[in-house]
Amino acid sequence: MGTVIFFGGDRIGAGDDALGAVLMRGATKTLEALEPPPEACLFMNAGVKLCCTGSDALDALRALEARGVELLCCGTCLDWFHLKDALEIGRVSNMLEILSRQNAAARVIRL
Repeated sequence: MGTVIFFGGDRIGAGDDALGAVLMRGATKTLEALEPPPEACLFMNAGVKLCCTGSDALDALRALEARGVELLCCGTCLDWFHLKDALEIGRVSNMLEILSRQNAAARVIRL
């Protein structure tokens, strides 16, 4: 397996939340241009919010999915944030699948 991108939150870095959100928006848009594209994007904790209604990342994630990138969202996390009905992109996954994908990957990038 190639590269997988792990989204552990809906912002990049710690410090200023507004800046972190701007950086995440930029990162998701930049992922569209990667060659080759990642094999999968894995979303846990607040990262699942990126795949839900109202997210600024939806267009970029749709473009990735159209290129064949698999988008896996933690079901426990969606339940925690009461967002299962708000999921717009990707599919519900679980800890075993998400960790297995990281374990099998040649490289994991954490955002």
